[in-house]
Amino acid sequence: MKTSLVWIILIALTCPIIAKTERFEAADSEGVTATRDGRSIYMAVDADVKSPIKIPRLTAPLASMVWQGGVADDGISLKPEQDHWVISWKSRPAGDATLVLRFGSEPLLLEERKPIKRSADGSFYLPAHLAKTSGEQIRYEPQPFKNTVGFWTGEGDTAGWVIALDKPGRFNVAILQGCGKGQGGSTAMIGFWRPGFRAEEGTLRFEVEETGHFQNFKWRHLGEIELTGPGEVQISVLPEQIKKAALMDIRAIHLIRLPNTAKK
Repeated sequence: MKTSLVWIILIALTCPIIAKTERFEAADSEGVTATRDGRSIYMAVDADVKSPIKIPRLTAPLASMVWQGGVADDGISLKPEQDHWVISWKSRPAGDATLVLRFGSEPLLLEERKPIKRSADGSFYLPAHLAKTSGEQIRYEPQPFKNTVGFWTGEGDTAGWVIALDKPGRFNVAILQGCGKGQGGSTAMIGFWRPGFRAEEGTLRFEVEETGHFQNFKWRHLGEIELTGPGEVQISVLPEQIKKAALMDIRAIHLIRLPNTAKK
């Protein structure tokens, strides 16, 4: 009995953990059947399917795209639109083939995302891939060299995140932003609201800094905000004035919890 138990333990320790594979019908199209497995999406593409194909916009940064069994660079490209992504290829394997998309986090639909929880130090990290965008052209761009909220050209364009605030506190607000040469000087604001915009928590206004390129990102500390919690807080970034062609690109926002300095 003891010997059998030892073998069971050894097998459990040495066998790889297999992620749950599930059908991902949201990414299906004619001749294309998708499944989702951890940080990957597998798209079974029939032999007669031609480029391009579309999938919904996902809340995950793209790591790679490859035909199963192929090499890393298979001439596959992705073009992000506001609510979907267009995948194209120059060539593909003969017959039925599987296109493998790998991501830096679990590829969720926008409606599947959950409020962002605090990190161990009480801070909140808001990456671009979890932003909900709304407006004329603004969108999330998942390519590895971008991984940003971009195409920010309309003064009604907004990007928003939701955090799950467990307790009140004061936070230093930092933004990881990029802005092309000659495009700086626009003004924007970050607003903090409760869901439904019923109770405003506060706003921070700032001027966009030119960084030499929209994908040349720079951390900037914009000021402090006090959040009264607990509960969900909507954090939105919106332009006040776009001075040139575009506002900026945002890769992340960081709410850094400050020490409690209140007198006891």
